[in-house]
Amino acid sequence: MVDTDPYAHNPHMTEQELVEAAYEVTGGALLDLPSDKIMRLMTITQYVTDICLNEIERRGELQSHEGMTVVPYVADHGVETILTRHNENV
Repeated sequence: MVDTDPYAHNPHMTEQELVEAAYEVTGGALLDLPSDKIMRLMTITQYVTDICLNEIERRGELQSHEGMTVVPYVADHGVETILTRHNENV
């Protein structure tokens, strides 16, 4: 069997690759989806994240830094959210 996944051996993703993959997973622009479908999508992607994290842990490949587990995110781009923004009013 020939490996047709060009990212199978290099998981690093560029911003463009992330945008294209997200568009593929969501089936289009999030602006076009109702809130209930966005929340369902968030639930599904969190579940997938959790089972992937468990599998990486099972394989003994999790990394830690200063006693904290480092969740794998192999990309040169991230998205700021309410969870990651610094709130100056706090």
